Amino acid sequence: MDFALFMERYGYRILVLVFGAAILGIMLAPFVMTFWAFSSSGIAAAVIAVIVLAIGIALMVVLKFWNFADKMRQTHVIEDWNEEK
Repeated sequence: MDFALFMERYGYRILVLVFGAAILGIMLAPFVMTFWAFSSSGIAAAVIAVIVLAIGIALMVVLKFWNFADKMRQTHVIEDWNEEK
C-alpha cells in the first residue's frame, strides 16, 4: 500500500485522533498542573492554577452574558417605570 492510498483510507481517522488528543490535552492541562502542584506540596502553584482557570471561565461566562443582554436590549422594549410622563 502506497502512502497516498494509506492517507486516503486512514488520513481522516489519524487527523481526528491527533486533534482529539490535542484538545483533550489542552482541556486537562490545568487539572494535571493542579494535581502535580498538590502532590509535590506546591500549594502556591495549585492556587494560581485554580485562580487562572476560574478567571478564564468567568471571562467566558461574562462575555456570553453581555452578548445576551445586548441582544435583549435590541429586540425588546424595556420601559422605565420611574420615568415621569
